[in-house]
Amino acid sequence: MSKALAWIRKSKGDDDDVGLEDQRELVQGFAKDAADEVEVLDLWIHTGFSTMTRDNSAGLLDQNDRIQVCVSDLEAGEYSHLVV
Repeated sequence: MSKALAWIRKSKGDDDDVGLEDQRELVQGFAKDAADEVEVLDLWIHTGFSTMTRDNSAGLLDQNDRIQVCVSDLEAGEYSHLVV
């Protein structure tokens, strides 16, 4: 059985932006086409900067607890597909 992680995030704008709504629809649709099971990581509006490009301050992409869990799960082979 295959499992996809649908990763949804926009770096700027408002929570009700059309681009974010399009991502939710399209990314989840692609994930459903690719895998039997789909898990969604919806970060809404979230900076794309990481500690590799910025000082270690709160709120960076790679400091988000949900992202850290998903990356660990990806590394462990929990998902067969990553759809972004």
